[in-house]
This record gives sequence, C-alpha cells and structure tokens, in this order.
Amino acid sequence: MDDDDPDERSSDPEEESEPLPADERESVEADLEDLGAMRGVFEAQGAKGVVIACSDCGSNHYYDWELLRESLEHMLATGEPRMHEPAYQPREDDYVVWDYGKGYVDALADAGLEEGSSVPVTSCPWCETPVEPHFAFCSRCGRPLAVVRLFRELKERGIDEREARALLLRAGFEPFS
Repeated sequence: MDDDDPDERSSDPEEESEPLPADERESVEADLEDLGAMRGVFEAQGAKGVVIACSDCGSNHYYDWELLRESLEHMLATGEPRMHEPAYQPREDDYVVWDYGKGYVDALADAGLEEGSSVPVTSCPWCETPVEPHFAFCSRCGRPLAVVRLFRELKERGIDEREARALLLRAGFEPFS
C-alpha cells in the first residue's frame, strides 16, 4: 500500500491518528479539569461556555461546555483536534473568557473554595419546589437560594440554628422554614 495515495489510506480516523506526546496529553487533561471547574462555577451564573482567543487565526472561538469537553476528550483519544462549526452570532456576554475563568477558579481554589465545596440545595424552603443543585433562584417562586446555602454553611460551622436564623433576618433575608 502506498501511504501517499489517498485512495489507499484507511478511512478509519482511529487508525491514522497518533497519540499525543506525554506533555500535550497532560496539558489537555489539565484543560479538561479546568473546564470542569469553570463549568461548576460559571454555568450556575448562566454562562453557556467559554470563549478562547485563537492565536492561529486571531479570532475568538465560542464553545459551549459539552462541545469543548467532547473536543478535548476526542483529542485525548485520537491525538487530533475535532472540527466544529463556529457559534452562530454568539452573545459574548454568555461566554466566559478562558483565561479569566481559569484565573477565577484558581483564586477560588487558593482561598479553599474549590468546586464541590458548595452547599447543595435540592428544594426551595419556601414553596418546596424541587430545584437543581446549581440553581440560584427557585424556578417557581423566584426566591434566592443563596440564603439557604448560607444558613446551612453557618450551621456546619457550629453556629446555633436559632442564632443563624437571627443573623439572616437582621441582614434582611426573608424567613424560611
């Protein structure tokens, strides 16, 4: 078989791909970890993904969370980047700049607030509607769930429940059950 003849080459991309060198593999694995941390922080705030400034073409590339995760995993599996269609008229405010997001999650980690340290809320304490763990507000009554997370964090730190409720009331938060 002649390797230069495109008709004789395998059509299976797995056969043609070469594994990433160890240093590039480590870099892509670190990017996957960073992406997960950024998603954990920014998706809850409404971000749809990240924007990466391309040094090759000089343009910004917009990736939703899953698309970039799949692309990085594809690169680990095949050694090749995955082609993707550019986002159609993306709203820049819906995306987090990669370098900013990475710096932000690094700062959270330095402060001891890495991903997974958030206090989970599974239902609204006012109307008892089930909520996703990353929701900032109840989808039914619209009340902020941050006060519930703060209350639970205060209790975990040893503050008496009654005292924690009093602190939140004095701070202007609405009482909840």
